[in-house]
Amino acid sequence: MTRKIRVLIAEDEFLIALTLKMQLEGLGYEVVGTPQSGAQAVEMVKELQPDVVLMDIGMAEVDGISATEQIMAETPTPIVMLTAYSDRQRVKKALAAGAKAYVLKPVIDSQLNSAIESAVSSQATSD
Repeated sequence: MTRKIRVLIAEDEFLIALTLKMQLEGLGYEVVGTPQSGAQAVEMVKELQPDVVLMDIGMAEVDGISATEQIMAETPTPIVMLTAYSDRQRVKKALAAGAKAYVLKPVIDSQLNSAIESAVSSQATSD
């Protein structure tokens, strides 16, 4: 039996986080936490050590890009950025911060699955 991939969902909108949790569980992933801010995400990555983080770009307090930079500096973990905008500048900044992939909201199961699998496998090959 293979271990489920453990996912942390950093999303400040409760209904979106709940929808993502249900999608991920339906795809066979284990959701280990749902922080609602970038600062909480940074702390929960240290504590829970997920296999991958879904990180909303636009969050209050500490945004997803800043949180990604902190995570990659302190506890390198594959990160998939979530965004409602296809703004190239924000996507470039997210990737430069260390994100492995990004997915546009609303999230489609197949895109989410592909992005997570790609992020996790790219981390495994760089270890």
